[in-house]
Amino acid sequence: MPKISDEARETRRSQILDAAWRCFDKEGLHATTMQHIIGASGLSAGAVYSYFKSKDDLIFAAVTTSLERLRVLLGEAIQRQPPRSAAELIALLLPVITTFAVRDGYDLRRIALLGWSEAQRNRRLRATMQTYYAAFRENLSRLAIGWGPARSPSDADAIAKLLLSVLLGTVVQSALMEDASAEDIAHGFSLLSVSSAAIS
Repeated sequence: MPKISDEARETRRSQILDAAWRCFDKEGLHATTMQHIIGASGLSAGAVYSYFKSKDDLIFAAVTTSLERLRVLLGEAIQRQPPRSAAELIALLLPVITTFAVRDGYDLRRIALLGWSEAQRNRRLRATMQTYYAAFRENLSRLAIGWGPARSPSDADAIAKLLLSVLLGTVVQSALMEDASAEDIAHGFSLLSVSSAAIS
């Protein structure tokens, strides 16, 4: 049997992951079976199992792939337009997250909630998520140290923790309530920032 190219392998892997995301969005992580994913992918069982040996492997790949792709997109956005304040950062990143998450037929923000829940029982997944989020928070802290309110590394770290909470909290609210747009959150955050600056 002829070998397929790396590009073809990546395309097929993405095809399987796309099928998995659709099934997870529709059925949830635990109700989804490998047969659901195989059927949705349009590939044979042998083809799917040659990439992912089990549903746990697929869940792990689905979560880590989305985290890695989003990490790259957020990093590129920050590099193109370095934010000069926390409010600017929120306004910059939330639209990127929304554009990345909303797909044809499923929403990765809803799937993120399932992944966070799964991480409470799956130590491997939890450790991987912690690594991603810790690295992102460190990047936020490095940005914050150049902003006026951050007078020390501990200040910048506190700001980074708040910003990560806002970003993750927006994902949760967007998944549960359809009236919480990225623009609403960014606008509300900017109003709080202006109010805080006026008080201080």
